[in-house]
Amino acid sequence: MGSVVGADGAGLHARIVDTLGRLIVEGALPTGQPIVPQDIGRRFKASRTVVREALRVLESKGLVAARPRVGTWPQPPEAWDAIDPDVIGWRVGGPDSLRQLHDLMELRHLVEPQAARLAARHRAPDELSALAAAYGLMTDAVEREDTEAFTEADTLFHAALVRAAGNALLTQLQVPVVAALRAAPEPTTGTLVAHSRVLTTVLAKNADGAENATRRLLETVAAYRSPAP
Repeated sequence: MGSVVGADGAGLHARIVDTLGRLIVEGALPTGQPIVPQDIGRRFKASRTVVREALRVLESKGLVAARPRVGTWPQPPEAWDAIDPDVIGWRVGGPDSLRQLHDLMELRHLVEPQAARLAARHRAPDELSALAAAYGLMTDAVEREDTEAFTEADTLFHAALVRAAGNALLTQLQVPVVAALRAAPEPTTGTLVAHSRVLTTVLAKNADGAENATRRLLETVAAYRSPAP
């Protein structure tokens, strides 16, 4: 391998990042225990370059901190990048998964209805086209009974809805919204009509209707996931 992670080391690099990320989130690598790069290299049979780059990725996500003469140490949850898709995925798969899913759904309830209201007002042509195209893909996936394709189209729909708000700060929140959908996909049953109402009201410039339709969509999803009494 060369001085950067090449094609041969890309898969190993990703595996190290994923493994260490999960171990930190699960608490198997506690904050009081340093990460020794040489040990990581031996464990994964990886070069120093691959290990170093993997640790840099984890540092960019806030999971580790490296200091000269001190070493690399796992960081507490408050230091993690809460909207990073990998961090979200690790937390959803970790011991605090229910709390993470709750937080993600709560975020969606805060963000998406207002995004829909702004989308109906601003009506950015590119994002409205993306919204309509994503809905078309969702419809096609339902007809083919392709759950995986539905989830992919659904993420495109909600990402386009957030972008269509035309607010640069809100746009950044499409990342956790998409991560939430990938972690806990919306059901196809009963939600296609609800998505249609969102699309229709946004296209009709009905800001109140778009906000309310989005709230109803999220309530439908929440009701579907709630355990039976």
